[in-house]
Amino acid sequence: MDVDAAATLYQTAPPNVAVELDSLLSYGQANFSPSFTAIFAQQPGLLREYHAKAQQVRLRVVGSKGEPIRDAQVIVESAGFPQEGVTNNKGEVALNIFAQSGGAQIKSLLIRPAKDFWNKYIRCPSLSLTGVNLVKLHSLSEAIPSFPNNTPYGWGQKFMGLDQLPDEYTGKGIKIAIIDSGADNQHPILSHLKNGIDVTNNYDIKSWAEDIVGHGTHCAGIIAGQPSGTDAIRGFAPEAEIYVFKVFPGGQFSSLIDALAHCIEIGVDVVNMSLGSSDSSDAVEQQIEDAVQHGIACIVAAGNSGGPVQYPARSPNVMAVGAIGMLNEFPRDSWDAQTVIASTVTADGVFLPTFGCNGPEISVAAPGVGIVSAVPDKGFDVQSGTSMAAPHITGLAALLLAHHPLFKASLRQRDAARITGLFQLIRSLTSPMNLGAERIGAGVPKLFGVDTVFESAKEMTAGENVGVSAAQTTGPQASPYTGFTVTPMQGFSGAATNWSGQFVPNAYYGADVRAMPPQQPVMGTFPDGFAFGPYGAPFVDPRSIRFW
Repeated sequence: MDVDAAATLYQTAPPNVAVELDSLLSYGQANFSPSFTAIFAQQPGLLREYHAKAQQVRLRVVGSKGEPIRDAQVIVESAGFPQEGVTNNKGEVALNIFAQSGGAQIKSLLIRPAKDFWNKYIRCPSLSLTGVNLVKLHSLSEAIPSFPNNTPYGWGQKFMGLDQLPDEYTGKGIKIAIIDSGADNQHPILSHLKNGIDVTNNYDIKSWAEDIVGHGTHCAGIIAGQPSGTDAIRGFAPEAEIYVFKVFPGGQFSSLIDALAHCIEIGVDVVNMSLGSSDSSDAVEQQIEDAVQHGIACIVAAGNSGGPVQYPARSPNVMAVGAIGMLNEFPRDSWDAQTVIASTVTADGVFLPTFGCNGPEISVAAPGVGIVSAVPDKGFDVQSGTSMAAPHITGLAALLLAHHPLFKASLRQRDAARITGLFQLIRSLTSPMNLGAERIGAGVPKLFGVDTVFESAKEMTAGENVGVSAAQTTGPQASPYTGFTVTPMQGFSGAATNWSGQFVPNAYYGADVRAMPPQQPVMGTFPDGFAFGPYGAPFVDPRSIRFW
């Protein structure tokens, strides 16, 4: 529709009709300055007479046994915008960097493998420009002993008490929608996913399972992973009925409206939206309100810009979810370690990450740093963001709806009161964390002791009237939490009052990053030892510029 036609519609629309720009949705966003682009759009020849000198840096990415790692995303930050490439079958990639006065200055190197290895972030690496720089990555099994065997729960599930809940509580009977980039049901822990629609492809009922981004598959694993035996990783609600709505890449507000309309039509109970936009939408808000009236709980990631809460998380009709992290749950040379806000680390190692959006809209928080879950091609990957926190709350909400006595009686009716009661119940399962309500809301809800309440629901009759009260929810109990623990050389020695003192420059890099003979040693200098800030300014995971 052209601008004139849209303006006419806008000016003549009745009060109940929204006419607005169909904005793009993001599963993350870059923080590049729009003014930079605007200057060159207006004056395209401004710098044509200047030529920055390009130099090439070559890297080979391998595992601890020297095996090449293909399809790893490599980002080098030097002068200008970061340069990015993907490793080939030999694990190799070549990138151009640009010199400033004083020579080529490389600010950071980030390597994000597609699956099964931990990412690596190095600040101010000393890279050779004449040979191939060899970079070693640690496999998940090196960092997490025996992974994926005998590791059914991630640190986030354990922190929230899922491992203390009897196996019989699986969310069975609840319908969960995941509005995201699709979900790969060829993954062993997601083979039970059978229902979905690709909103980006004429509502195709098959291509929803083709997740070229990997984001939706990761979220699906947290919510509904169904492993064999004690292998990784069990989701919160492995027997819930999952509906996947693919809206990425290319999703817009209209895609979200269509997905929510389908959720209403099929009677979904909980919707996970690890997505957002800096724009708001009256049209989307109307659809969310309609969903709530039909008894659908919308759980939304707050966003990763480090600024105000994004939309639709800032809608008053949804539950906005912030993120927390935990020391010892990621290697010290990972990007995830760069997200730690040192001043927020608590005595038990919980911290606030740099990327988390903040504001009064935040309702609760959940683990969102260094989260291991499924990714396409039958692998596992570590991802960080409020995108990973929201599925923890979605899964917990499904368990409450399926097994709590409230939803067997007084809140059985699918309406707005049901959602209000659910959100109130979730918040009642938190305990004070002294990290700021604008970052974590009421806190992190936990399932410790809730099984006793679930047990009482088995004996209830449909006519019983149950209200929300302290007597019916056991409330948060002392946590017997023990999460993933990475090996001593990789992890942190523990929380401390002076947390920054835990970092020891050059303590472990030497064995992992070296030059291939006969080249000069590379990456041997780390002036600050460690960087607390996020990659670039002031954001988000550069590994996945679009992730929420």
